[in-house]
Amino acid sequence: MSGCPFKTLLDFESFETGTPREMINEMRSAHRILWEPDEHATGGHWLLFQQADIDFVLRSTELFTNNFGPLLEDIPPDLLPETQQSLTFQDPPVHRTFRTIVEYAFRPSQMKTREPLMRDMARAILDSVIERGECEFVNEVAIQLPMRVMFTLLGVRPEDFTHVVDLTNTLTMADDPDFAENRAAGFIASMQLIDFGASLAADHRANPRDTMTMDVLNSEMDGAKLTDREFGRFFNNLIVGGIETTRNTLAWAMVEFINHPDQYRLLQSHPEMVPGAVEEILRYRNPVVYLRRTAKQDLELAGVKIPKDGKVVCVLGSPNRDPALFERPDEFDITRPVADTRRNYRTFGGGPHFCLGINQARMNLTVMLDEIARRIANPRLLAEPRHARSLFMDGFKELRLGFDRR
Repeated sequence: MSGCPFKTLLDFESFETGTPREMINEMRSAHRILWEPDEHATGGHWLLFQQADIDFVLRSTELFTNNFGPLLEDIPPDLLPETQQSLTFQDPPVHRTFRTIVEYAFRPSQMKTREPLMRDMARAILDSVIERGECEFVNEVAIQLPMRVMFTLLGVRPEDFTHVVDLTNTLTMADDPDFAENRAAGFIASMQLIDFGASLAADHRANPRDTMTMDVLNSEMDGAKLTDREFGRFFNNLIVGGIETTRNTLAWAMVEFINHPDQYRLLQSHPEMVPGAVEEILRYRNPVVYLRRTAKQDLELAGVKIPKDGKVVCVLGSPNRDPALFERPDEFDITRPVADTRRNYRTFGGGPHFCLGINQARMNLTVMLDEIARRIANPRLLAEPRHARSLFMDGFKELRLGFDRR
């Protein structure tokens, strides 16, 4: 079936309180592929809900391109040529070549070396709020560890932290009037983030220091080193991917633990369950809602004819709540087997663009949840959470929590 008897999924009204999981469940049960029009992008798109179909599209780079980006909205024509040179927009084999330059920084061995520093950072973050017994969790806690880790790795100077975070917020939440005047402001912020990355590269050349930025600048690709502008595009991708997803996932983790106090008590009694808790929140509340791909030619997909340049949207949270893949899929349960959860969810995408920083994301969540469970008791909402207005990122812009010191 390809008609749309349901309310439109990718619509801001549907996302007022986060990803509409029940609607996605209904659509997955009724449809393998579903066409829906849209008013906020151009034309319309096909939605995919089944794990196998999502995997096929994300892996079949000979049929589906990422050159036009993962968002429904089309990049303005004057910005598209440069944007297409960034890692997020590249297809193999160029994507593979660029990705190799920075993969070393996120290997498990690097995570093990980095963990003590991250533990110190996490404790300092909690020290800053623990005595008050309350905080605005998103900005005071959730964003802090991924921000500090990425900025330390890349050598961003402390005086520039706020500026970079502001640009990142404008870029990723351009549909929210609290962060951007309009969607165009988000595209402009993306270019400004590239500009900042280019200036960071120039600063490293003038003042060399031991950072991932320096390592990347010293690397060669096809016998040549990256220009400042090329590094700026890298910087854009790394900052957005490294900060936004972890911030949103950690905030959702606290909301779910407040909603399921038995699960939080279980975590506190059994710290060894932290890895399972991390995987469960990644399954249950995946922060990236969808990934778009664009058909490179006329083709047939799930029994439907897709024209060249047609937009195909992989709904990442759909497999995560599929009863064919998970028992009791709509229950939050940190005791699920870690390996099974990782194998069956699609939170980190798939194919060549499978999340570059997956190990860093998991470590960020592991360290913060472990330290929170050790030090914070009786977490509670002090106000109704304020959701960010977005169809692409599922998260909060304000989450006021109260708690007791454990």
